[in-house]
Amino acid sequence: MTIASSGVGSLNQYPVNFQLMRQLLLTAKTRAPFFTGTNPGTLMKNAGTTAVKWERIENLAKATTPLSEISGASLALPTRQGVVPTITPVTASMVKYGNVIQLTEELELMSVNARASKFMTTLGENAGASYNEIMAAEFANATQIRYGGGVASAALTVTAMSANDIKYAYNLINRQGGKHFDPDGNGSTNIGTSPIRAAYIGICHVDVEEDLRAISGFVSVEQYGGYVATYPYEIGTLNGVRWLATEEDSLITAGAGTTSAAGFRGASDVLNDVYDSYIMGMDAVGSVGLGEQHTKEIYMTGDRLPTIEMIYHTAGSSGVADPLNEISTIGWKGWLVGKILNNNWLVRIRTLASDLA
Repeated sequence: MTIASSGVGSLNQYPVNFQLMRQLLLTAKTRAPFFTGTNPGTLMKNAGTTAVKWERIENLAKATTPLSEISGASLALPTRQGVVPTITPVTASMVKYGNVIQLTEELELMSVNARASKFMTTLGENAGASYNEIMAAEFANATQIRYGGGVASAALTVTAMSANDIKYAYNLINRQGGKHFDPDGNGSTNIGTSPIRAAYIGICHVDVEEDLRAISGFVSVEQYGGYVATYPYEIGTLNGVRWLATEEDSLITAGAGTTSAAGFRGASDVLNDVYDSYIMGMDAVGSVGLGEQHTKEIYMTGDRLPTIEMIYHTAGSSGVADPLNEISTIGWKGWLVGKILNNNWLVRIRTLASDLA
């Protein structure tokens, strides 16, 4: 792709194929809430293999001993003894994913084309939804699990998400030195707005979203007052957690709740569906792919696109396999890996969801 080298400039100055590529990336980004808050890894190539590396820096021990006065008579270097931080390397192998649309009509990427724009949106949604599901599978490896109401297993779960479930997870991460994503929001003069406290990020299914909204103290995203930047798919904040909702199917385990619990989703009162929700602190999960820190909204000359690339083969490029030059293809291809970096800062909450019928 050719991009003007003299500054960022207006998007209207860029070739149409570049703008369509950008449309694909941004559409994919907004379809993948499981990338929000993840820590971008460093891509490494070694002997033909591709891997990603993160460095988890453990919290330092508290400095509680008073510093003694330095005496000139006994001065020795170094005057103070430092500490050696504990750095834990975490690596994961990169995996390639992709999808392609086969076209039987000409698609022109060098001129304004409504069909090309629609295909970019379709492919972007497919890429984002695919990446979202893959990342959700990594979140499911969380070792700290809270079953609704504090019971011992999913089969015994008989409640929807409660305020105490969230408080339990929030407190557990706090006790283990978790870091919040956002500072306190001190409020707005706009009528009907509320201050926002420093928070972790929570991700839930859209069925669980309605139970969250019903809990006392829930502050809808519409009440932030415009002074707090919001995340894609954010619905509001509750008990120190800013919640994002997704329709990701992998968050539902059908029939896992086997005790009698009427009024909840599932095949019957004794086969309730169990829903996974996650609360995480900063640096709990790493990723390479889409996300808040992974894709830029503007690309400069020479920039590499580390997330997803658009692959387009024009009609006639298949040779004798397409003798009348009728077939073209357009698709996306990208690398992705997700990895839990610190299980102490990630909690999986397993609950039921109210049957709204």
